[in-house]
Amino acid sequence: MSAWRELSANRSRRHLGAAEPVWPGSLAPLDEDEKALLLDWLRDSADTRKWQALLETAGTARIDLAGRLSDKLLSKGMATRKETFEQGRWRPALLCWVELEALQAALGLPTRSARDARRAALSARLEVLMGNELVGEAAQALAESGMATAAAEARAALLDALLGWVADGETGLRRDFALRLGHTKAVGDGEWQWLERHFDLPALGIGSFAPQLTLAGQLSLHWGQGLRLDMGVAAFITLPVASMASLENVTPPRHWWLIEGRASFEKQAARCEPGVALVWIAGRPTHAWAAAMTRLLQLAPAPAVISADADPAGIEIALSAAQPWKAAGLPWTATAMEPERLDRPGLQPLGRYDLEVLARLAERALPPELVALRDALSERGVKAEQEGWL
Repeated sequence: MSAWRELSANRSRRHLGAAEPVWPGSLAPLDEDEKALLLDWLRDSADTRKWQALLETAGTARIDLAGRLSDKLLSKGMATRKETFEQGRWRPALLCWVELEALQAALGLPTRSARDARRAALSARLEVLMGNELVGEAAQALAESGMATAAAEARAALLDALLGWVADGETGLRRDFALRLGHTKAVGDGEWQWLERHFDLPALGIGSFAPQLTLAGQLSLHWGQGLRLDMGVAAFITLPVASMASLENVTPPRHWWLIEGRASFEKQAARCEPGVALVWIAGRPTHAWAAAMTRLLQLAPAPAVISADADPAGIEIALSAAQPWKAAGLPWTATAMEPERLDRPGLQPLGRYDLEVLARLAERALPPELVALRDALSERGVKAEQEGWL
């Protein structure tokens, strides 16, 4: 009795199936070489494979094995085979998997359904992260990157770890942060470079050194035992945040000017007017940054002007940076964030994260200048970086 039967046939083509289909009851016993070749064949998610493509996967050393495996798969009901009649004989043309995903799962291979579910879970995870002020922009960039699922999952895990790190008020070395992901080498060089593109890691308490604060202007800082630093000796100076706690006196400026972009900060520091104290906002203001500014305001209270990108995240950054002034009952205002900053060529369209932020901002009380920017962003659907004008 033949091990297979014709499912359909004519003079030039026929479709063969098992005489007594048994799949998906159980995986037929396979020799080790047969199993290895079948694994190679099943890494593709197509339900039907051209025989020539399967032979190419097998290679010349496994041509006979390919024919033997094809017959076994056919006879055991794991595949059907379409053949064409050529030069007086029937030749395989296509191999059709009967239950592709069940067969893949039985061999421990990922299935298309599992991959789709994994991508859907990643998409949902990134949607949640895009709703967060700190990591939302990075999550949006990740969602739009088209990166392989496993790599994107690893970077989403970095964002989750970063949120936990900041929420817990942690500071330490990179190896300390990496421990949140399992071990000190859990974050590779490429992942650190990606984090550096999106975050000021030292400002978030992650680095080889303590969190830092970068200042410019004609300030004079005084500590105990006659220790003193006159800021005028350099265009700008970066100090450990911890050194702010023991400050005893600061020459009050006329006003503080907080600038988000590093390039804009350095440009304005080089031309800083007397009476103006500049502070770099290194990304989203952190607990350490806010504590340092609180101490400076205790010793040198003065109003603040704040400049950030003309985009939804820039509005939130300005609001966060203003918190020490609000807590101290000091006035502040946004500057260089006017709606006309959007009247420029080559602006970027708002992304999903930007729209999430705008939705949050619609529920918040904003000063008039930021209301105007928020409404302009909503109406025009574009955003701009402050380096273009500041």
